[in-house]
Amino acid sequence: MTALLSIRDFSLDIRTFDGVLHVLKNINLEINRGDAVGIVGESGSGKSVLARTILGIRPSNSTPVAGTMMFHDTDLLKLDEKGWRAIRGVKISMIFQDPMTYLNPLIQIGTQISDVIAAHERAGGEAKTSKQAKLARAAELLTQVDIRDPDRVLKQYAFQLSGGMRQRVLIAMALAGRPDILIADEPTTALDVTVQAQVLDLIKDLVKRLNLTVIFISHDIGAVATIADRCAVMRYGEIVEQGKTSEILVNPTHPYTRELLDAVPEIGNPSVVTAAPPATVQPILKVEGLGKTFHLEGGRSFEAVKNVGFAADKGEILGIVGESGSGKSTVARMILRLISPTTGKVEFDGKDVTALSADELRLARADMQMVFQNPHSALNGRHTIGDAIAEPMRLNLNYSGAELGRKIDELMDIVQLPRNLRYRYPHELSGGQKQRVCIARAISLQPKLLVLDEPTSALDVSVQAKILEFLKELRRDLDLTYLFISHDLAVVRELCDRCLVMRRGEIVEQGPTDTVFFNPAHEYTRSLIESGVKTSKDTAMRLAREIVGQIA
Repeated sequence: MTALLSIRDFSLDIRTFDGVLHVLKNINLEINRGDAVGIVGESGSGKSVLARTILGIRPSNSTPVAGTMMFHDTDLLKLDEKGWRAIRGVKISMIFQDPMTYLNPLIQIGTQISDVIAAHERAGGEAKTSKQAKLARAAELLTQVDIRDPDRVLKQYAFQLSGGMRQRVLIAMALAGRPDILIADEPTTALDVTVQAQVLDLIKDLVKRLNLTVIFISHDIGAVATIADRCAVMRYGEIVEQGKTSEILVNPTHPYTRELLDAVPEIGNPSVVTAAPPATVQPILKVEGLGKTFHLEGGRSFEAVKNVGFAADKGEILGIVGESGSGKSTVARMILRLISPTTGKVEFDGKDVTALSADELRLARADMQMVFQNPHSALNGRHTIGDAIAEPMRLNLNYSGAELGRKIDELMDIVQLPRNLRYRYPHELSGGQKQRVCIARAISLQPKLLVLDEPTSALDVSVQAKILEFLKELRRDLDLTYLFISHDLAVVRELCDRCLVMRRGEIVEQGPTDTVFFNPAHEYTRSLIESGVKTSKDTAMRLAREIVGQIA
C-alpha cells in the first residue's frame, strides 16, 4: 500500500538569537489512509512543529535542512503559497489546542464557518455558492459533529458556547474542505473529563464514518490509547520509538517511553478508603453563602454560583472538580475578588476579603496568588519571560539589579525552565513552558494561598509529575494552602487532601478525596468518576494488555 503521507529523513532547524536549534532530527513516519496515529512527547519535543510543518505553517524562522515530506505524489516541502492553498485546510486540516484563540469573538459561528467554506471554494476554483447555501452546509457540518441544535449555534458567538461546543465547532470547520488528513493538536487538553470522553468518541466515529486519517498529538496517554492504533514517541526532536500503541504501552523498549508511562497519575482502585480527616481546626480560608448572578441582555440573568460554602485549613490542598460551566473558576475569582460576589462572604487569614478597600486588597493579594488556566492570555506578549517573572517582585518587594536577576534564576530552576529562556518572548515557548512561567511568577511573592485553575492542563505528563511533586514540596516548605481546580481526576486524587464536586453552580458533594472518589454519595460524582476512568491510564493499560494477549 502506498502511504498517504510519507516523511523520510526529515530535519528542521530554527534560527534564534542565541544560535540555531535542531528542532526536528531525522524524522521517519509513514501514515496510510484510515490510520489513526498518535504522537506523544514532552513540551518542546517537536511534535507540534512537525504537525504545523505538515500543514505548511511552520515557524517563519525555520529551515528544512534534509529529507522529504510526500503527500500522495506531492512533496509538501516544495510547494509555494498557491500550492499550499489547494492543500491547507482542504486536503489536510488541523484542530488546534485552544478554540478561543482561533474563533473570532465578534463574529457569529455561522459566518465564521461560511467564511471557511468560501475560502475552500476560491482555493479549489469551485463555483461560488449563495450565503444561504453556505449556512446550510455549515449547519450540516455542525450536525456531523453531534451539535443537536445547529441553527441556534450558527447565530451564537464563541463566548456563548462551552469549551466542548467550541471544540466541536473547530472540528466542523476542519471538516469543511472534506480533508484526507485531520491533525488534532491537543484537542481535549482544556476539557473536563465528561466532555473529553465525548470529543474522543466523536473523533473515533468521524474516522470510521468519513474514512478520515487522523494524526493525534497529545501528552495524555489515555487519550492517545483511546484514539490511536499506532503511535510515535518524540523527544528532543527525534522519534525514539514507534509502533502499535498497545504494544508500546505494555512493552515499551525505550527508557524515555517508560519514564512517560511512569509519570502518568492513576485514579487507581484502593481497597481501603482513607478515613475522614478531623473537622477544620485552623482554617485560613472560609467561604460562606457565596453566590454570583450575571445580568445578560434583554433583562435576563444567570445564576452562576449558588450558596457555596467551605473552609480550607492552613497547609491543606483542597480540590474543586466539575464540568465546564459548573462555577469552579467563578468561585476562584470571587475568592481573590477579581470579580465581586453577589452574595456571601470570603474570609482569608482573618480578613473579610469582600469588605477590603482597593489599597487593602492590593496588599492582601500579595498573600493570595493565582495560576490561570490559559498561559497564552496570562502572559504579556511584549514582555520577555524574565520580565514576566520579575514584575511581582519589582512592584511588591522592590527587588532590582543583581538581586532581582538571582531570584529570577532561582524561580526558573524551581519550575525547571532553562535560564536562557528569560530573554525570550511567550510566543517562542511551548504551552507547557508558558504555564511553568506562570507558576514561577505566582510563587515569587511566597504567598499563603495559591489558587491553581487547571495549572497542569497544558503540561505533558512528565513535566506535570515534576510540577505536582514541586507543589507538594513547596506546600511542606512554606506551609502553603492550595485551592486546586482541575478536570483531571487522577491529578486531583494524587495531590488533594479533600475535594469539592460542583455542578451547575452548587457543591453537590465534598469530603476526603479517597472517600469522594471511591465511595461517592452523589449520582453526578459517580458519572464524573466513570468518565475519568474511561480515558485514564488504568483503562488504556488494561485494554492494551487484552489486545497484546489476543495477538499472542
